Amino acid sequence: MRGMGGPWRSVGGMGRSFGLQRHMDSEDLPRVPLSKAQLRRVTRYFTPYWLQWIAIIVCIAATSGLGVLPPLVVRGILDDAIPDENARLLQLLVGALVAITIVSGLIGVLQSWLSTKVGQGIMFDLRNHLYRHLQRQSLGFYTTERAGEIVSRINNDVGAVQHVATSMVVSIVSNILTLVATLIVIFTLNPWLALLAVAVVPTFYLPTRIVGRIRHRLSRQTQEQYAEMVAFMEERLNIGGMLLSKIFGQTTADADDFRQRNRGVADLNVRQAMAGRWLFMSLSVFSVAGPALIYLYGGYQAIRGDLSIGTLIAFVAYLTNLYRPMGQLANVYVDLQGALAIFERIFDYLDRTPDVEDKPDAVALEQVRGDIRLENVSFSYPRSPYAAIVNGDTPTPKPRPALEEITFEIGAGERVALVGPSGAGKTTITYLLPRFYDPTEGRILLDGHDLREIKQESLRAHFGVVTQDTFLFHTTVRENLLYARPEATDEEMFSAARSANIHDFISGLPEGYETVVGERGFRLSGGEKQRLAMARALLKDPRILILDEATSHLDATSEHLIQEALEVLLKGRTSVIIAHRLSTILTADKIVVLDSGRVVQVGSHAELLAQEGLYAELFDRQFGDALSQAGR
Repeated sequence: MRGMGGPWRSVGGMGRSFGLQRHMDSEDLPRVPLSKAQLRRVTRYFTPYWLQWIAIIVCIAATSGLGVLPPLVVRGILDDAIPDENARLLQLLVGALVAITIVSGLIGVLQSWLSTKVGQGIMFDLRNHLYRHLQRQSLGFYTTERAGEIVSRINNDVGAVQHVATSMVVSIVSNILTLVATLIVIFTLNPWLALLAVAVVPTFYLPTRIVGRIRHRLSRQTQEQYAEMVAFMEERLNIGGMLLSKIFGQTTADADDFRQRNRGVADLNVRQAMAGRWLFMSLSVFSVAGPALIYLYGGYQAIRGDLSIGTLIAFVAYLTNLYRPMGQLANVYVDLQGALAIFERIFDYLDRTPDVEDKPDAVALEQVRGDIRLENVSFSYPRSPYAAIVNGDTPTPKPRPALEEITFEIGAGERVALVGPSGAGKTTITYLLPRFYDPTEGRILLDGHDLREIKQESLRAHFGVVTQDTFLFHTTVRENLLYARPEATDEEMFSAARSANIHDFISGLPEGYETVVGERGFRLSGGEKQRLAMARALLKDPRILILDEATSHLDATSEHLIQEALEVLLKGRTSVIIAHRLSTILTADKIVVLDSGRVVQVGSHAELLAQEGLYAELFDRQFGDALSQAGR
């Protein structure tokens, strides 16, 4: 088998490379700095909630306004109520302090509820947008990206965005309003002390900018390392990966590998946290300098009698409202740099244009006859745009086209078998027919319509696919069957199962059609999964069927049951079959023989044997000995 390094060829061997010879790690992708345009793009996810934002800002303004009152109340207590021995005023002022705290708390609860609702709404929209965009990606995207990486971006990266909505934006608005209100009050109280307090503010800028750059880099590295760890877990902690781990005795090695990945994530999180702590330490030094200067200068004024003790204490209390927002804004800036790095990763996916897209004037086909024609079809799997990054100055050889100038027809209701050695292009043809990829050159027609002129959803509604690698969801038999046609009735589902020779088996399960099949259907045998896949295809009732008939590794009973189900499944449908079984080859209306991406022979079984070409060679190699022994 050429794909495995040997010369052996088989009739209908199915290559599993998907046209890819190299997988790219996320670390190889180019890093694009976040521009102002991308920053505006981030804000577009916030604009649908403008009414809620107005309500949040009103709440913040109210709490900020209430926040500047307590020091003034304290000044009244110290300078007026106590010196004048006015008990009534003292009671009113103390009651005002309590009332301000209660009202501020209630407004804070409302603000928290609103901001949480907005944050969850933004996450909901962004996650839906990303999921729908990923659904539109071609098959090539999913053969290069690791499943764990995709899940990490949808789940963890989008989840990290919630902090932007629920905390950062609210913190920015709240702290700015608090700063404005505080500045107005302190300049009213004493302009000279206010200027002295503000003089310390510029010292907050430099450490904030330095730490912000560090956090931006560390945040992106942390998300990438975390995605790598999730991808590793996705591969190792599913039934197939765990089975391999146990069979080959790699549990200890995998545990060590996971420990190293986990340690990398932990170390990066520690570095992020410490970057923030260095910032806080720097800011704390500057925030202490302000009150010290105020006490020094204000104390001299109080000694001279130019400033009351109550005013001095109130002014120092306001410094908290001045420096705390500055410190929090500095911290928000640092956190924002990390959040924008996460948005870069999300936009990296959103900016990937699908290889296969519907044209604006694409048509929807309600009914099809099933006539298919391939006209001079050539196809090369897309090369990675990041190959230059991986290879540096080393030129990468141009890959051999998977298909070259393929031309043949499939009549409505005709059964066509694709035969050829591994890597001949059989699987590629089955990917082009439902338009998982578009031809590089040439065109494919369905009932006279170029596939590129048909809406993808409409096109695939008429296709059914049964592969040898049957995929089942980790749910019930019923839900796996109804995935093909959710509106189907129980009787239609039972009829499809009977036709696929699987109804009696399902009925005998502990919970019948409500039995959970396990991860990837692992609780079922290969033959049972195959018949379940056929029942699913029958329930969809497609006009065109693509079939990879893998029965070579099944027991005789399963093979017999599947063969009977195949006859029902293929009857009256246009069928394209990657042939593995002699009976399928013999009953095909037409056999298309491929080699190195080209059609080398087309005809019936008898015609091709008579030509003594590649088909006769392959047929004799795979079936000759068995037929000779059977004839003895």
